[in-house]
Amino acid sequence: MKEFRQLTDADVNVYHEVLLAGYEETKDYPISFDAADFTLEESREWVETYPVYGLFVDGELVSSITLRMPWVRHSTPDVYPHIAHFVTSPAHKGKGYAREMLASIEDLLRTVYKTPYVTLGTAAEHPWLPKMYESFGFKEFDRERFAGKLHTTIFFKKAL
Repeated sequence: MKEFRQLTDADVNVYHEVLLAGYEETKDYPISFDAADFTLEESREWVETYPVYGLFVDGELVSSITLRMPWVRHSTPDVYPHIAHFVTSPAHKGKGYAREMLASIEDLLRTVYKTPYVTLGTAAEHPWLPKMYESFGFKEFDRERFAGKLHTTIFFKKAL
């Protein structure tokens, strides 16, 4: 059974585990994603601050996405919602859950948030993420090297 829903405080521990496991491989590259080293308290604050959604399969969290909105702290690179912390549990990679998760988020953005676009960012140095996002229909609109980061961020936008 599959369930797509917003995460709550009760989901923080499992979210934290999936987040760290999903970002672990980025430590092998010249990439400095903050989420890769989140503490449990930072994961809790994240879930309490942002709309974080999860895809559960047979009760297990397999993928999650956060929506950063233009009106909250750590805002967005544009005037539209921004996808952050898009992660799939390594045990469930290659099963289509990321694509399914994204489809659910895009439907939510169209029907509930009524936005015509969504953005996301990833490291230019990552060996496959930029191409994956392009395959999902995202188009690059900017690049920036942020102070203190090992990587260059590619910003993508997708029409919904």
